[in-house]
Amino acid sequence: MRSPLSALYGRILEGRARRYATGRRQSHRLASPVVSVGNITMGGTGKTPFVEFLARRFRFEGRRPAILSRGYGRAGSGVVVVSEGSGPRVSPEEGGDEPVELARRLPGVVVVVARRRVDAARAASGLGADLFLLDDGYQHLEVQRDVDLLLLDAREPFGRGEFPPFGRLREPLSALARADAVVFTRVKPGLPSRESLAEVSRRNPNASIFTARIRAQGIWDESGSSIETQAFARRRLIAVCGVANPASFAAALSDLDLIPEETLVFRDHHRYRARDLALIRSVAERTKSACVVTTEKDAVKLRGSLALPLGTVRLGVEVLEEEFFPFLLEKIRMSTG
Repeated sequence: MRSPLSALYGRILEGRARRYATGRRQSHRLASPVVSVGNITMGGTGKTPFVEFLARRFRFEGRRPAILSRGYGRAGSGVVVVSEGSGPRVSPEEGGDEPVELARRLPGVVVVVARRRVDAARAASGLGADLFLLDDGYQHLEVQRDVDLLLLDAREPFGRGEFPPFGRLREPLSALARADAVVFTRVKPGLPSRESLAEVSRRNPNASIFTARIRAQGIWDESGSSIETQAFARRRLIAVCGVANPASFAAALSDLDLIPEETLVFRDHHRYRARDLALIRSVAERTKSACVVTTEKDAVKLRGSLALPLGTVRLGVEVLEEEFFPFLLEKIRMSTG
């Protein structure tokens, strides 16, 4: 049964969305097409690798995409150009862990962070961007979007139907109605369930529904070179993560047949201090582990900080329906004329 606090919070969020939908609060039309990628639960949907997947595909199509992010976890609040397309210009403390990691992985893609995405868009336009990807944009209603993509984790798409601490919802399920398309990620046989598909169709009968696999592609070292996973698995190792849904990281390790001696879990977007690094080293020593494995968003902050080899689990996205990208292009064409 839904708690009274969750019910109140849900009504507040529904009221906010309604004010934007009815024009009582202003949303801004940006100078170039906008594709928003987001979720309604705390972590686990594969949002960052999905944004990377889209950026690579739009580059292939001849566009110059810019990723616009809030840059959660960074120290400042102003507009920061993380990358002009040639790698990160700032540290994770200045630009945020995920934007800096995306900048490392995506040559030719502009990455800008700002509290207001409209401010980030102005900076990106000045760098030649002709398409905007709103990273974690589903709740950022201040910006109009040409395509609103909602990612749902097929294993638990609705966050147990509660807000924290009882569940993992960021918005009430009524928010499903805003999506142009719903992408169930981390699919496998039997998932998404028929009940989950029916719930989406009931709340948003006009949304297109797609499915995607998000899988661990392997292990990369600190220089960006791929490591043979079997060789890594033969060594004692510990795992470290600071993500919203540690279970997703554990699943990625399982996909690679990696069994850590111990897993250290920190809060989402954790900034690693000297005491944290000392803890990691002491756990590695106690468990006689020869290396550390972590997530991409954590690696950008841990790289070069440990006197142990650091392996990064890299995730990849595969959308199972061939019509997904034609759908995106058609939605952009219809919206921009």
